[in-house]
Amino acid sequence: MSLTMQIIVLLFLACLSILLVIIMGDYGPWYLAWLLGTGFMILVAAMGGVLFEDQEEEQRKKAQSKQS
Repeated sequence: MSLTMQIIVLLFLACLSILLVIIMGDYGPWYLAWLLGTGFMILVAAMGGVLFEDQEEEQRKKAQSKQS
């Protein structure tokens, strides 16, 4: 890609970002917090599911060792 094309692409991205900031105005921080919070809660839920499965597997192993 030539230098001129790179400059044009970067200029377009800069204009697009400025336009988004103008449109969002005061709602920008709220949307950022919403996105970060949603992602964090998804990770916490996935971690809880993994821990739950691990605990169930440990209980099964203990039950099998007691029966043997």
